[in-house]
Amino acid sequence: MDFLSKVIVGIHEVSTITNIPVRKLRYWEEKGIIQAVDPTAKSRQFNLANIKKIILVQELLDDGYSLDGAARKVEDRIAKLDSLMSLIEI
Repeated sequence: MDFLSKVIVGIHEVSTITNIPVRKLRYWEEKGIIQAVDPTAKSRQFNLANIKKIILVQELLDDGYSLDGAARKVEDRIAKLDSLMSLIEI
């Protein structure tokens, strides 16, 4: 396991990094678009994969996608990348 896979960042830091308001991040979490590392914890923390997903969703929103459309497109991209990565690992 490499260092980057262990990076965990609090919701306020994610908000600062991505320039997305905390309230919007919480809304996305409520909708199931992103998931905190430990959903039962008091403070929301996210890993690097979630931060990448947040950035991609916001870019698609900026391009005119609806939130649901952006979330679906990001999930499709992640699935394709995971599929390609599994082929490379064989």
